[in-house]
Formats: sequence, C-alpha cells, structure tokens
Amino acid sequence: MGVGGIKHGIYRTHGCPMTRISTQTPLFDNRQAPLVLPEGVFYLPGAVKGQENPLTEVLMTLLAEAPPAQARTRGGGITSAAMTNCGDVGWWSDTKGYRYQAQRPDTGRPWPPIPAEFYDVVRQVTVDTPWPAFTPDACLINYYGPGAKMGLHQDCDEKDFTQPLVTICLGDDADFMIGSFARTDKAVPIVVRSGDVIIMGGESRMRFHGIRKIYAGTSPLPAITGRYSLTFRKAL
Repeated sequence: MGVGGIKHGIYRTHGCPMTRISTQTPLFDNRQAPLVLPEGVFYLPGAVKGQENPLTEVLMTLLAEAPPAQARTRGGGITSAAMTNCGDVGWWSDTKGYRYQAQRPDTGRPWPPIPAEFYDVVRQVTVDTPWPAFTPDACLINYYGPGAKMGLHQDCDEKDFTQPLVTICLGDDADFMIGSFARTDKAVPIVVRSGDVIIMGGESRMRFHGIRKIYAGTSPLPAITGRYSLTFRKAL
C-alpha cells in the first residue's frame, strides 16, 4: 500500500479545519483498486470477509430497534440514503442543521449501544494502522438502495479530528469517491465491495468523500439487498 507525502497548509472554512494540497495527482484509475493512496487513507479489501454474515445478523437486530430513515437536509431536501445510528450519540440532519444528539429524533429514546461485535471488528481492522487504540463512541449506519448516493462532504461535527473515520461495507458494490480538501476539487472513485474497509485519518481526515453510484444486485449477502455502510467515529 503506497503512501504519498504531500506538503500542505492549514486553513479554516465553514468551521472545519481544511488542508489544501498544492498539486492535483490522480489517485486511482476508474473502477480499479488504488495504486497509490494519499497519506492517511487505508483501503483494506476483504478485511472482514468471512465475518459478513455474523455482522449482518447483529446489524439486522439493531435495525429492528432503530430503523433507518431518510433525513431532511439543512436546505430542506431529503437525503438519498436512509440513516440510523448506534452509540452514545448519533449523527442527524434536519432543517436546523447537522449535529450529534443522544436521542433518536422520532422517539426521543437513546440510540442503541454499539454492539460488542462491532467493537471487535473495529479493533481488528485498526490494529496495524496509526490508530490501534481507536475506540468509537458513535456509528452512523447509512443504507443505500438502488439509485441512492451521497454527495461529497466532510465529517466535521466531531470534537477530535485526530481520530479516524472507519467505514465497513456490507452488501452491494459502490463507487466510493475520495476527493481533496475543497468540494470543487477533483474526486476519484474506488469500487468498494462487501467486506471492504476504508479508513481516513491523519492528513486525510478532512478529505471530501461520498458515494457516487450503487451497483444494484451485486450483494453477496442473502440478507442484504442494497448497501449498508457502518462508519465509526469518535464524536465526543
């Protein structure tokens, strides 16, 4: 796994620390595994293969308690993906803005706790990274049905940007877009498949990223039609 050293400077936009890359270099060939990864991005293909079905069973139990729902955006639109959470707090969006909150917006009840099986897999995939002690307190679960996507965005509502974002993929293949440090900069895709893991931290913690396309019908898991992403964060 290649790592690129990039000179950068820090500045702030919309309340989020930003890092500007001085030159633009393609990161990936279209629909191919990355040849060179920017520093702080770890792509772990098949990292949880063999664990997908047990993880899916745990996930389905959690979803029965906290079903995913499409949220309102700050501008009044509706998210393409449906979302739910587990952990001490959950990320939510509505016309009031984007934030973490301890209660579900529909019931006022606490989010379900992060299951032990989820903690175990997070420890497994981060052990050989710069964040072996990463302990999330929030997990955003996004569900992408056919045609769903997620625009380029930064995760900047967390309090500690030294902690990474750890995303576990279950279900359909998808184009995971990794950009630079401004929304208008070129973003390039890597196809993530069920069992893959993406970690973004360090110099790449504030990269714009999103989901451009879901490849419907590619899920190898009988219990999942569509795609679930489990993104673990240190929110508090």
